[in-house]
Amino acid sequence: MPARPLFVTRKFPPSVGGMQTLAAGVWRAVDAVNSDAVLIAHGGSNRGLPVWLPRAIAGTAARLVRRDVGFVLCGDAVMYAVLVPLLRLFRVRHAAMVMGLDLTYANPAYRAVVHPLLRRAPIVIAISEATASAARDLGIPADRITVVRLGVALPDEGGPTRETAREEVGKRVAVDRDAVVLLTLGRLVRRKGARWFVAEVLPRLPDNVVYVIAGDGEEAGPVRDAAERAGVAARVHLLGQVDEADRELLMRGADLFVQPNIRVPGDMEGFGLVTVEAAMRGTPVAAAGLEGILDAVVDGVTGVLLPPEDADAWVARLQSMVADRSALVDAGARAAVESRLRYSEDAMRDAFARLLRPPATQKGHLH
Repeated sequence: MPARPLFVTRKFPPSVGGMQTLAAGVWRAVDAVNSDAVLIAHGGSNRGLPVWLPRAIAGTAARLVRRDVGFVLCGDAVMYAVLVPLLRLFRVRHAAMVMGLDLTYANPAYRAVVHPLLRRAPIVIAISEATASAARDLGIPADRITVVRLGVALPDEGGPTRETAREEVGKRVAVDRDAVVLLTLGRLVRRKGARWFVAEVLPRLPDNVVYVIAGDGEEAGPVRDAAERAGVAARVHLLGQVDEADRELLMRGADLFVQPNIRVPGDMEGFGLVTVEAAMRGTPVAAAGLEGILDAVVDGVTGVLLPPEDADAWVARLQSMVADRSALVDAGARAAVESRLRYSEDAMRDAFARLLRPPATQKGHLH
């Protein structure tokens, strides 16, 4: 029987975001491996962390004092840095999950505190090959790094059909059936490339192409300004933060999901989970071929990879895609089948089963 695991994460539903979606999937995988698994999670906003963190530390300590768990999985590098004194004191087997920003965040204080701790971590779980490469560049020994391909929960079959969702999305943004709805969904930060796409690509696409952006962040204002300057403000719909129901509706109802990431020093895309979610719902995907997105999109199979910041390449490919609506639908249907086969949670569950095996059956640094 795998060791009884404790998963501690500061990002978890019902709060919304990529890390929260990832954490929920990891928890389902860990819980499936061992039904006695324990979860300590924060499902609120960052404002509640100062209250939650001491409780999480106390809850973890209580479990360790009672020898109640045999493996502690920390949801990200910050959570690992907070808990590592306890983990070492009680000599419990443990691992740290890392996303891209865990490794590339440029804040000097963060790097001075967190990076040395990660270099000494017995197991570092990277969410993509790109993240694993960044971990090696940081000086973490390669034999302590494990890449776990992320699994994504299959869509609810009782959700709205694509036709119903498309009609509802059209009503929400006041466009007719002839419009082609492009969607970007996620936190609005520079690396996501929405501002670049609005300025460099959208103005060169047919007038019936509209761009819906769901999410909030520091780039909301600059994206709006870029749309005004490019003369496409009427075709750009910034919805702000959306709830889970609207998120589901948008992913099912968009004609094409775009992830136009750009390179930003000190900030990388760890995986690109939302591209898998969109593909699973039958929405074709066009994404920048860089960093963790290379793990999330199989070019020509679950989506299309395009050169980052190459406007000519993006315009040419998207013009071709939106010109044939029936081909778009067919591409989405194929992507749904392939993405469900490649990114189911079964593979992630099996990976965690191997990690949670008792030391006598493991190889490598697991203590």
